[in-house]
Amino acid sequence: MLKDCDRSLKEIEDQKARIQSVVDDETKDDHDERKQKEVLEEYFAGQEDEKERLKQFYDKLCEVMDTAKEEDTIKEVEVTEEWTAAQKARDTAAAKLDALGVPLD
Repeated sequence: MLKDCDRSLKEIEDQKARIQSVVDDETKDDHDERKQKEVLEEYFAGQEDEKERLKQFYDKLCEVMDTAKEEDTIKEVEVTEEWTAAQKARDTAAAKLDALGVPLD
């Protein structure tokens, strides 16, 4: 999911460059420019979906981790590789959401 967000950002930047090249190319007309802008809008819509899915993942992971902390088994769970991986995934997702301007509740 994090890779999808990174890939979308790159695709958006690439598409902006394509639009500029169409604008600079005298052989291209307004129709070509509009079509390229439509593609950019599709990328933006996809990025919004990815932000939502990443936020849902983050919220669910936090919920599961909070539930584990409330249970008596937390001391046993905290020393596992899975717990460490979950913490890393949570922290990475939080940083990515922050970078994308998505507020964390």
